[in-house]
Amino acid sequence: MEPAEAPEQVQEQEQEQEYVVVKKKPRAKPVHKAKPPPLEVPARSAEPRVPAEFWQDMLGTKREMEKAETRARYSNLVTFK
Repeated sequence: MEPAEAPEQVQEQEQEQEYVVVKKKPRAKPVHKAKPPPLEVPARSAEPRVPAEFWQDMLGTKREMEKAETRARYSNLVTFK
């Protein structure tokens, strides 16, 4: 067994310890970038317009095709005698 240290020796050891104080570096200020100038949107060229009748005909054709598909799908389920 080791002899217990005297209280005087413990106090001396505590006084001998040096504490290192670490200082944080100051943060650099953020750099703000200049905003780029707004983009210029070129004017639309005269695009050919599709007449409204075209879209009406397209919708009518689509409906006719869907009706024909539905009839073909359900034609095998019903048998008339």
